[in-house]
Amino acid sequence: MKPTIKILTLVLLCGLHSCEFNNERQEYAEMLIEKVETFKKENNRLPKDVSELGLTEKLDSPAFYQIQTDSTYMVWYGLSVGESKVYRSATKKWTEEG
Repeated sequence: MKPTIKILTLVLLCGLHSCEFNNERQEYAEMLIEKVETFKKENNRLPKDVSELGLTEKLDSPAFYQIQTDSTYMVWYGLSVGESKVYRSATKKWTEEG
């Protein structure tokens, strides 16, 4: 195989893996939002952290949860170095930041 074809194949495979990885993070983040909303309806408050949802947050978690006020929160995950996709409950919208 010519070096150019090898390089193009590697770039394509890395790109596909990256898309799949971001999709997994998005799915986890959406599941996290659903759990937070269910908790909020059942308890009339936001969970203090993900442990109240039966989850564990680690440094390498697919997505993260943070309370902003008594009634609003955000969920986010990294896209690349310095860039994140952020969901804000106040607007119920996703934005890319960084």
